Amino acid sequence: MKAVALISGGLDSLLAVKLVEEQEIDVLPLHIVTPFAGRLDASLSVELENRYGIKECVLVDMQKAFLPLLRNPPHGFGKHMNPCIDCKILFFKKAREIMEQAGASFILTGEVVGQRPMSQRTSILPAIDKAAGVEGILLRPLSARLLPPTVPEKEGWVERERLEAIRGRGRGRQLELASKFGWKEIPSPAGGCLLTDPGFSNRLRDLLDHMAPVDLLSLVDLELLRLGRHFRISPDTKLVVGRREDENDVIRSLAMPDDTVLLPQGFPGPTGLLKGEQDSDILRLAASIMARYCKGEGPFRFRYEGRGEGEVEVVPLPAQEVDRWLVT
Repeated sequence: MKAVALISGGLDSLLAVKLVEEQEIDVLPLHIVTPFAGRLDASLSVELENRYGIKECVLVDMQKAFLPLLRNPPHGFGKHMNPCIDCKILFFKKAREIMEQAGASFILTGEVVGQRPMSQRTSILPAIDKAAGVEGILLRPLSARLLPPTVPEKEGWVERERLEAIRGRGRGRQLELASKFGWKEIPSPAGGCLLTDPGFSNRLRDLLDHMAPVDLLSLVDLELLRLGRHFRISPDTKLVVGRREDENDVIRSLAMPDDTVLLPQGFPGPTGLLKGEQDSDILRLAASIMARYCKGEGPFRFRYEGRGEGEVEVVPLPAQEVDRWLVT
């Protein structure tokens, strides 16, 4: 008997795999990656096997497939820009597709009833399963005894009595299970989705409000949202300013041919990236914003390169003016 498992790499999903594997079920772990969660990194599979005995984890790249959910998801957003219910439906549909390709019989997840308010309420789980086409074949081992029996339980593929009845956000029972499996390094809860972070969500909302259709978003645009400080200095222009040396390097590496990079000349300071429409006034404004994050009163000289090349000398913009443009 074979199953596929959706795993985040966090404690709950790894425990769910082990609870089913100990019933002599062959489990194929799937790690789904979006622009906002997951690791598209082959080293993840090695880590999971070495630390927790989770073998042959398959990385599933759904970065582009996820993007349409950022515009009017059918079940709405959570508190921020998180379309949690539609995200689950998307993941479960993909898991079913891979299940059928792999010749598996059911799907399992590490979901815990009541742990997350939007997508893990007892009342919403059946609707999610129905919309995804996984009714009866989706097993939630950590909360199974709180839920109606699934096909794997009814058919005797797994023993319901050996599954768990965990509810809510506490981790006590999960820690007991981790000890039982002999894990010396306890996995942390899954890192979570950036779409639940208010600051990141505000940046994303700003990006979407000033762009054409969501399918024009690039993965570079989304990667930039993780970095630096963001300033909307005109409806068509955004400035990203590095906060640390490592961010400066990454921001510069993400510049596209139509972008402009601003670099401090003769003093330590941030790197800036201008995206969108720009002219000499916008270049001076951008440099003045960047100067606010330099030590001293200036003037400061910045070199710009990319769409054009040259230098601009500015004094720092007053703090209240900087805050006017900041996307928070």
